[in-house]
Amino acid sequence: MNRLRSAACVAALMLLALGLVIGHVHSYTEVSPVDELQHLDYLIRAGDGNLVGLGDLFTQQSLRLETCHRLDAEFDAKVPSCVTDPTIRLDPTAFQESGFNTAAIHPPTYYVIDGLLARGVAATLPVKDDPLTNGRVAGAVWLMAAVGAMWLLLRELGLNRVLTSALIAITISAPTVLLAAATINTDGTSLLCGALLIWAMVRWERGRLPLWVVLAASALCAGTKVTNLIGVAVVVLYLLIRCNWSALRSTSEINASATEHSSARRSLSTRLRVFGVTNKRRLLPVIWVSAVAVLVSGVWQVVAQSIATVAGADIPMTQRYTVTSFPMSQFIGSWRQTFDPLFGPYLPPFLRTDLVTLMSGLTAMLLVVLTIATMVRSPKGSRHRALACASLGAAAIAGPAIVLFNYGFQSVYVDIPFRYALVAVPGLVASAGMVLRSRWATVLTSGFAVACVVSVGIAFR
Repeated sequence: MNRLRSAACVAALMLLALGLVIGHVHSYTEVSPVDELQHLDYLIRAGDGNLVGLGDLFTQQSLRLETCHRLDAEFDAKVPSCVTDPTIRLDPTAFQESGFNTAAIHPPTYYVIDGLLARGVAATLPVKDDPLTNGRVAGAVWLMAAVGAMWLLLRELGLNRVLTSALIAITISAPTVLLAAATINTDGTSLLCGALLIWAMVRWERGRLPLWVVLAASALCAGTKVTNLIGVAVVVLYLLIRCNWSALRSTSEINASATEHSSARRSLSTRLRVFGVTNKRRLLPVIWVSAVAVLVSGVWQVVAQSIATVAGADIPMTQRYTVTSFPMSQFIGSWRQTFDPLFGPYLPPFLRTDLVTLMSGLTAMLLVVLTIATMVRSPKGSRHRALACASLGAAAIAGPAIVLFNYGFQSVYVDIPFRYALVAVPGLVASAGMVLRSRWATVLTSGFAVACVVSVGIAFR
């Protein structure tokens, strides 16, 4: 009976995810300014078995789709009128980024999978010659899969069905998450990747899952989008925190039972020895998870460089963001750009209502506040406190890390979007749920979830 109830809850949440995506796709027909033309072009190429190399220009099919769907940005004034005739050739340089597809830096995993899903959508829906709409609807599969992964994670951490359902409903109705899932964008993979990796790690730690599953989840993070490595950082930090607390406990026991308290017992070498001896099992996945993520990312970078036709420094977008000195002031404040990943400064026009703005702002704020509450209230050394610390820590260091990476490899500075840390959201949601397990907190959370879903639902047109 319990399994049937759980299955019913998951099915209902997946149907909610599908409905939210379809409603978003129906209400938002313009091409999103969040690099959607680049991702659309990559999806079309991947469907034909091609990769996008640095220096490639947009295909004619992608350009025609934008001229008819239009672009949700001021640059739309420069986009030609709707062109459907395939014999008319459009000038790629008249479009954004001077016609260069800047999505070439991403691995093809998302585009191949979403492209296959889009073809399945095209075979069942009447809109057969619109890869933009089909690819967006296919995004529902990523969100539905994320629902399943988040359910496994939250239930694994001991949350009841009602609270788990409410938290998932709040998450998938958040405008930042919904925009990523309901447009063609690699950010749509983040929720699934983050939830799957944390769940696999927790299951492995309890001895219920082999390590290779954790490594496969780590490879998925690295193989979908480079910023999904933030999810890898969450589990690495989690395991290191657990290792540190375990070592401190062991050191305290040694000191308490010792008859002589020599300085050697408190030396760094002794602490490191205790750290290693007591945490051999947890240190192994730290090494392997990191190695797999670095290997997958490294292999793709080699492939990307081999198919590039233009140097990165010659891409107009790179030139626009090139800086001559290290952006110290932006670096210092960049932690804020990923610390609160559900905060979205950009919303599609139909979602710019007072109610959506209120509910999405409250959701973003409460997610961080409740995670901090878990850090304070959970017992020292507990799994819940470690996950809260790791999730917030990874989200906070992600911004500065990306700024350093961009400057070190390309001498550029770009404002880091909040959505880059969406992969850390499952960890934050799981942590926030730890302080909401009382009966009244669950009731309030359920009511808030209904309000979040309704606020978005009534905005659909």
